[in-house]
Amino acid sequence: MDLGTAILMGVLIGFLVLMMFLQTRNRRRMVDEQARMIDRLRPGMRVKTVAGVIGRIREIREENATLRTVLLETGHHDRVSFVLYDVQAIMAIMDEAMTNTPVVAAPEPTPEITEAPATDFDAATFVEKSNDGRKPRTKK
Repeated sequence: MDLGTAILMGVLIGFLVLMMFLQTRNRRRMVDEQARMIDRLRPGMRVKTVAGVIGRIREIREENATLRTVLLETGHHDRVSFVLYDVQAIMAIMDEAMTNTPVVAAPEPTPEITEAPATDFDAATFVEKSNDGRKPRTKK
């Protein structure tokens, strides 16, 4: 192996080691940031899960030494539901992300539709016309 090839191999190996070091450091920083966020969780905070569910923390439960869960209240007014998540599923604290966002009143509810809209579609006629025993045509 000549000198040029050895230098090139050394540079490539050094570049790979540098990339691995930077990725490890970034991952460690993200894990530390997630742990700090989980330590700040308190009942009453609005949070977003990794699944995209936004809710208010109702309570934080210490199931055992390794399992902590949060009970999220989702929905509003008379349509409230509760979902139990592992604390690791909390992606962001929405209260902190929305501190400069103005509060907007909820829109007026739309009136319920009591009758189905009239259409010219007749399901029985459609089935009879489309299922007459012939094979469907295919493009050649």
